[in-house]
Amino acid sequence: MKLSGKTAVLTGAGSGIGQALARAIVAAGGRVIGLDIRPEGLAATGDGLGDAFIARTFDVTDKAAVAGLPDELGPVDCLINCAGMIHPFTRFSELRDDTIARVLDVNFYGTLAMCRAFLPHLLARPQAQLVNFGSMSSIAPLPGQSIYGVTKAAIKQLTESLYAEYLDTPLEVTLILPGAVATAISANSGVAMPTSSSNRPREVASAEAAAATILAGIEAGAFRVLVDKMVIDVDTAYRADPQAAVEGIARSFGGLLAS
Repeated sequence: MKLSGKTAVLTGAGSGIGQALARAIVAAGGRVIGLDIRPEGLAATGDGLGDAFIARTFDVTDKAAVAGLPDELGPVDCLINCAGMIHPFTRFSELRDDTIARVLDVNFYGTLAMCRAFLPHLLARPQAQLVNFGSMSSIAPLPGQSIYGVTKAAIKQLTESLYAEYLDTPLEVTLILPGAVATAISANSGVAMPTSSSNRPREVASAEAAAATILAGIEAGAFRVLVDKMVIDVDTAYRADPQAAVEGIARSFGGLLAS
């Protein structure tokens, strides 16, 4: 669906890919209602965008607020669930219960609630689109990010289920799969990144480059969008031999757990 002249609700609009995507949509002639828990991030996103960007400080884990949001906002053509967080790089057995709950609430239940709230409104439009953000971890696990991976795998399954259920309707459903993209997700999640340079991807896409790829995929009505080289490589390896792909990632990034 072309976004020129359309209104998109975008969570996680205050930084990283969400911020770059908001700007790209506006540049393409669209209007963005940007949601984020950090007002300072939204202010930075909206700088220079004028009335085409509407900032709203919002917590996707507030179920009552999410349920009432569609009626408050009025007609919306596109919902983009980009908000997400990671947790400390540690083994599953060492994660705190409150950390697990927070990541589940933000990443999965926040996306789930937004989908449930907006679906009836999107289906009432002559043309609409639902866009959810998975991750490379939707395909294969990253050491030390077990619960993050669980949420992203669940979002993949949810999105593909919605695609199947609404296949013969005016609603398009798209899954976004980023891999190595330069964002502030670790800082925004309050997580210190391991410092070992051997565990860092050699090729990291900029948020702006990722946003351009994502926007092109959205406007093409793509089933899924592989955002960068790393996720393309992981997807290719997993299709060829899932066990070997998982073991290869574990060996390549296992130092994340040891740092």
